Amino acid sequence: CNLLEKNMSVDNMLTAPGGMAPLADCTGLKKPSHLDFQQFLDSMSVSPLSPPAVIEVAKKAWCQPYPPHWSEQLDAASGALYFYHEVRDESSWQHPLTETYKEVLELVGNMAAEHLRLDQLAGRIEESLSEIQTRAAVDLQQWVGPLGEEGAEMYFYNSITGVSAWEDPREAWKYDLHVRYDLLVGYLVAQERRVLAHRPEPQAGQIPGLMSPDLTHTLTSLASTVSSMNSILGNSVTAPAAAPASEPGYSGDPDDPEASGARWARPRPRRGGLPLPPKSTGSSGSTRALFSMPPHQQSYVSDVLQQSAPTPKASASTAPPPPPPSAPGRGSEW
Repeated sequence: CNLLEKNMSVDNMLTAPGGMAPLADCTGLKKPSHLDFQQFLDSMSVSPLSPPAVIEVAKKAWCQPYPPHWSEQLDAASGALYFYHEVRDESSWQHPLTETYKEVLELVGNMAAEHLRLDQLAGRIEESLSEIQTRAAVDLQQWVGPLGEEGAEMYFYNSITGVSAWEDPREAWKYDLHVRYDLLVGYLVAQERRVLAHRPEPQAGQIPGLMSPDLTHTLTSLASTVSSMNSILGNSVTAPAAAPASEPGYSGDPDDPEASGARWARPRPRRGGLPLPPKSTGSSGSTRALFSMPPHQQSYVSDVLQQSAPTPKASASTAPPPPPPSAPGRGSEW
């Protein structure tokens, strides 16, 4: 979403005119509405006593929209909050950006502890983003696609794991890169404001503005770097091999996942089912509920459910029904 259009693809968000567009302005993505901040900090292993810079970045992460196809859901019976991916038809107790946020918050904590200059912070942030781009490119090179017959829904196939998926794997990585940029550059700008707020008045003969570096060029360079990374990721997925010209009816070699028309690797059909909560199978974070509705919301939902429940009839009885009467002139046959 750029400054003019609010509903855009991740590609357009990464290449918006004038730099990266803020994710918080995009209406095409689902936003948190029941996510408790303290529970969010606990799930990210962040202490309330962490440095103020870490808490501020965590607050921004807490408000960020969910990645494409993700939404939050509530289990009204238990008050537990979980996350659902509509394309995969999968649900999870963990926030879909848990690992991303943990890495960003750890980096911010380390930079805050080192008391780096603004130019050093910018260099560290660019280094971190480049590392993620390299990691993403390695992962995307394993994917082949789009595959499928013309006119049918296309899909992607991982030649290493043998997994196929309906969603484009580039989309998740591009969004991940944008989230990191949004949080880290926000931290950098906040540090610049802090430096300017505590900057001493220039002495006689000293030119204002030389006391701290101007970040305009740095931010423009970071936005350009991330846009270039986005282009690289867009070309990282392996294109399916074209059908041989000598074999117009070629439908793909089942031993070659890159072959055009390899239908054997299609994902399972979409069920379009209800976003059911995941199963709780243990005590680890990934198998149990990490978030729950605030108590006042749980009470409200409970009252609504009770009001909507059908009222039992007054004549209803738990006693067994009486036996049927015997036919006239006959005794019981049993």
